[in-house]
Amino acid sequence: MENRGDYGLKSGILPIRRALISVSEKNNLKDLANFLTGLGVDIVSTGGTASYLKKEGLKVKEVSDLTGFPEILNGRVKTLHPKVHAPILFDRDDAASAKELKKLGSKAIDLVVVNLYPFETILRSKAPRKDIIENIDIGGVALMRAAAKNFEHVMVVSDPGDYMELKKELTSFQGCTRRVTRKFFAGKVFSQTSYYDYLISGWFLSKKQRGSIKNRFFGGTSRQALKYGENPHQHALYLNDPVQEEKTKRLVNILRGTLSYNNLTDATAAYKILCELEEYNKASCVIIKHGNPCGVTIDHNALAAYKKALETDPVSAFGGIVGINQHVDEKLAKKISSIFTEVIIAKSFSPKAIKILSLKKNVKIIDIKSFDGALLNKEEIRSVIGGYLIQETSISKANDEELEVVTKRKPSKGELNNLVFLWKIVKHVKSNAIVVGSNSCVTGIGAGQTNRVGSVKIAVRNSKRVEKTFKKSRKVVSSGLASDAFFPFPDSIKMASRNGISSIIQPGGSINDSDVISAADKLNIAMIFTKRRLFSH
Repeated sequence: MENRGDYGLKSGILPIRRALISVSEKNNLKDLANFLTGLGVDIVSTGGTASYLKKEGLKVKEVSDLTGFPEILNGRVKTLHPKVHAPILFDRDDAASAKELKKLGSKAIDLVVVNLYPFETILRSKAPRKDIIENIDIGGVALMRAAAKNFEHVMVVSDPGDYMELKKELTSFQGCTRRVTRKFFAGKVFSQTSYYDYLISGWFLSKKQRGSIKNRFFGGTSRQALKYGENPHQHALYLNDPVQEEKTKRLVNILRGTLSYNNLTDATAAYKILCELEEYNKASCVIIKHGNPCGVTIDHNALAAYKKALETDPVSAFGGIVGINQHVDEKLAKKISSIFTEVIIAKSFSPKAIKILSLKKNVKIIDIKSFDGALLNKEEIRSVIGGYLIQETSISKANDEELEVVTKRKPSKGELNNLVFLWKIVKHVKSNAIVVGSNSCVTGIGAGQTNRVGSVKIAVRNSKRVEKTFKKSRKVVSSGLASDAFFPFPDSIKMASRNGISSIIQPGGSINDSDVISAADKLNIAMIFTKRRLFSH
């Protein structure tokens, strides 16, 4: 290594002569320390790390020898000292700074290897409050940020998974590091410390308190790089929510296949609707296509629920996602396999059901143990011009206190129950949204139209098709209609009446509410206002 350092300062390729190592995670540390020693690098280390390296036979100088000051407060203060941070932070290109460092009797530190106290692990273990607080790292974060700030002259490695990259760099450049590499690892440091602080902030603050704070941050670790996003030309990544990760592992099991971007968004849409329907304590089924439901029902068993959901729109169900809140047996698996289905999520699957479903080449099978909403992040985040939008999820219960009958005719008990069911579904349909159905079974959906009349036309047209198709096998009369927002004019009410609709649920709030109510009265339609809009864009 005679040529070590010959590149010079101006090239941005600088030698590593002295390293500070202070880590919680000791994996592969001995190998790295031996490698650095072989390059002639002097190693300075903190108490626990120094003891570990000495036991492994390495020559190490302790930080306390560097500072002339012992660790205090049970290790809470050990590296927060000028003789530690000055050798890292000083500007090598500034003669006055170099002179000041020399006056301190200190030598430059060119490499900092640090990883933080395992706050995330301790937090997930539901450790006592005292242990959680003790694992909030202070000195480690300061070291990482100091080295990263001075990346022009200092290399920082904060992830044990990067030790191999460090070794490759030093081997390729004769004990030196390049500016481009130092800058990359510096950026990684700030990403890690931001995530670390996000976790800590989340522990300190309640959901309500976080909502009142001006600055908001979002954190996660990469669960997997997806093949692509919504379309093949779009790069996509699936990040886990650290708060939800253990819950997800406990409640979700991917039995077959790898989920794509679109699979994940559609599976989430199915999950949300199934959560809405749990309070019925019946078998429920939803079929999702491109984020919208194309069939939803509850029934006495899972097979019956699936059949009715499929009957709503079998054309759209092709290539869709099926969600069922109960067990999938061999008989149901055969029925589902009769049409191409990309993803099936259910509470459980029999071995024979898995075997039958797996005969389809690209099918994905997922069991979800609970549909109580536990897997939801409770907040929805969307990128927009210049930033992000954040809102809480829309899952909620429509109870009697929220409902107001505004027409002369009151809905019957059966009509009311059906309207509440449809109201739960319409909030998950893209606006403008209209859902038609009866007896807790959706028969027609109008989604994503630029005017409400258009959505009504689509919903009632599909509903009439279902009625006609199954007129002989079972009685299908679509008596109820739900709208995600108010009707601005009576035209939709008249169209609904011509197609057999006898009850409607909608938010109300239009300046023409009186005209809409008057039209409903003339047509003997029972109408309920919820005073709650359910746009979904």
